[in-house]
Amino acid sequence: MARRTAISAAVSAGLLALNVVTLTLFLNPELSLFAEWPALVSGLFLPYFAGAFALSLGAALVAATFRFWPEVTRPPIESLPWFGSLTLVTTSLAAALYWLNLLSYRWSIPPASVRALAAAAALLAVLAVVQLLIGVDAVLYPLRGRALSAALSIVAAGASGFGPLALVPAPPAASPVPATAALEAVRPQRRIVLVGIDGLGPEPLRQAIAAGDAPALERLMRRGAWGPLGTIEPTEGPPLWATLATGTLPHVHGVKSFASYRLPGSPTPVDLLPKGAFVTLLERFGFVSRVAIGPASRRRPAIWNALDAFGQGAGLVRVWGTHPPEKLRGFVLSPYFHLLREDPARAASTLYPPDLWPEASARTVEARDVDPALLAEFVDLTGSGAEDGLPWRRELVERALAPDLSYSRAGAMLRQAYDPSFYALLFHGLDATGHVFLRFSRPDAFGDVSPEQARRYGHVLPRYLGWVSQQVGELAQSLAPDDVLVVVSTYGMEPVPFWRRLASLALGLPDQAGSHAGAPDGLVLFAGGGIRAGALVDGASILDLAPTLLYLMGLPVARDMEGRVLVEVVDPARAQPVTWIPSYRSIAVTPVTEDVGFDDLPPLPEEP
Repeated sequence: MARRTAISAAVSAGLLALNVVTLTLFLNPELSLFAEWPALVSGLFLPYFAGAFALSLGAALVAATFRFWPEVTRPPIESLPWFGSLTLVTTSLAAALYWLNLLSYRWSIPPASVRALAAAAALLAVLAVVQLLIGVDAVLYPLRGRALSAALSIVAAGASGFGPLALVPAPPAASPVPATAALEAVRPQRRIVLVGIDGLGPEPLRQAIAAGDAPALERLMRRGAWGPLGTIEPTEGPPLWATLATGTLPHVHGVKSFASYRLPGSPTPVDLLPKGAFVTLLERFGFVSRVAIGPASRRRPAIWNALDAFGQGAGLVRVWGTHPPEKLRGFVLSPYFHLLREDPARAASTLYPPDLWPEASARTVEARDVDPALLAEFVDLTGSGAEDGLPWRRELVERALAPDLSYSRAGAMLRQAYDPSFYALLFHGLDATGHVFLRFSRPDAFGDVSPEQARRYGHVLPRYLGWVSQQVGELAQSLAPDDVLVVVSTYGMEPVPFWRRLASLALGLPDQAGSHAGAPDGLVLFAGGGIRAGALVDGASILDLAPTLLYLMGLPVARDMEGRVLVEVVDPARAQPVTWIPSYRSIAVTPVTEDVGFDDLPPLPEEP
């Protein structure tokens, strides 16, 4: 009995592991099963098979010992007990995994792969229903013959493993690389300052303005154009900012997550591994290794590459996916500036050119150096009681204030030194604090917040937004009359649903209050020279930023960009015709600077 049960568990585990491998092929269309099968077997199939087999066999043996439902008199395959039940469970799990990844990564894989993945997910759902009906038939009609049921059970199980594999599209042919072209130097019509504020949505901004917490942003909204900004899943920094900078979707520009992966024995990077498949366990046990995302991962030129080709300088500070920095007419300060500053061998690699590294490094702010008077504006620790066990100093000071201050101060120095035509600075502190402190500013959405906690921590988010608003106001004051300030948030923040909080508690995962997993809208705001005062931006998405920024600077928009030019933000009296170029793919992009040990970069604190 145990041996036959083990055979059923092995079959079901093998089908589930095969589906994980197949799903990986769907998510990585360039990956070839025939070329990479040894790495796929050792890195994915075997570990998932071992885990699923142990769980399946254990569950079947426990269920057989402590049965609490009527025993089936004649199972579909009498020689293989639990075969139908176990394959039903694995088929259902595979179907759920396929649907989850289809919804999560539909913008990250080509349309042909999306259609094939949807067909495979539908097939698995149908097969799970067939297997369920076979089991219901066995329970309701115990004396009926099982020849047809046995055949259907075997066919359904086999189809659940090999059906999706047959639907995987062939790897696409490599697209031809355009001949390198040089562009003439031009003077931009407007200079642009782009400020990113991750985690800010339209409604929180309205609430902050109504409460008087963001006066600088309120002034900019009155004299500019603004509105919600549609985003895409997954809401992770590198793919979203690559989409913003290239005007193309992740399946085109190639940046799909915080990191790519390598399987054992294979030099081929794997862009995506299945979501919901406990990939972190694979990393922990060494079956896969994580590789940081850098500029070389991006397959399309960004707007700063276009500016470089036109002879214009760009300054990038903390922009996702810019380590190691690219060589530009200007400067790049990578998101690893605050993480590698104490590693002398690699610290200077976070800045290009490295000439002003001592000056930039001198402007870093350690958590211990943050002014206590500034902290008192966010957290009220007066009165009796401890800090409720909340690690607020780590979340507010170490992960938010100190880094934001460091990048703001170093960026201001670099901007003054290089005076670029395009300057981009990202504040990530509002997102970092939102994940933890949203419950205290929205206690009605959680129900487990005491009045004392609300008093102490309830002002962290609105006052942090007020602090960022002040930084944006100072940047606005430094602009020339024809310069344009663009404030962008690539996603908003919303309370974590109750069911997800329960799941995190059950799995022992960190308890978060705010989440952007559901891709809530971000926002965009334009203010400055030639911008139409009081205009509302409707229907904008992050795909529209790259063509609009090029248009505002008087540069041609690439026809292969997938967004539109937001011409409605420009004062009609200052509008100019949109000019076009077939593509920026043919411009010469200078290689990135070297960072020894790029594969060994520490994970960014913002990584999931």
